Amino acid sequence: MYFEDSNFSKQLKYKKVSLDFGTYYLLDDFFIIEMNEGEHFNWDKLNILLDSLRDYYGKHKTLAYIANRVNSYSIDPVLWSYFDKDDSILVAASIVSYRDSTYLNANIEKQMAKIPLKRAHSLGEAINWAQRLEEFN
Repeated sequence: MYFEDSNFSKQLKYKKVSLDFGTYYLLDDFFIIEMNEGEHFNWDKLNILLDSLRDYYGKHKTLAYIANRVNSYSIDPVLWSYFDKDDSILVAASIVSYRDSTYLNANIEKQMAKIPLKRAHSLGEAINWAQRLEEFN
């Protein structure tokens, strides 16, 4: 389910940002990204995203990341090694999988991640998890 089609978009305050490769939604302690169909998320796109996040939140904010994988796209799994809990804007992540293949890919990404990475079967599960993270409570 797309974020804007969910009840969460009516309940939570957010800012929508559209980029060439996807759309993301900025909330207080986390953001949700929905990549465009067929994209390949690589270092260049990651740097564009991180620059945009730092412009909005500042350089010292820590966030959780929710990848709402409503569309089919690829990601360079090595990107997860970039995020170290002690040296990054991201302290935790969740991948929302709607297909078995996406869930299997999330298993591989979890092995590469240096930050906690939750695999979720729904956007609601991921948002509830992000809202309960000890880093923000």
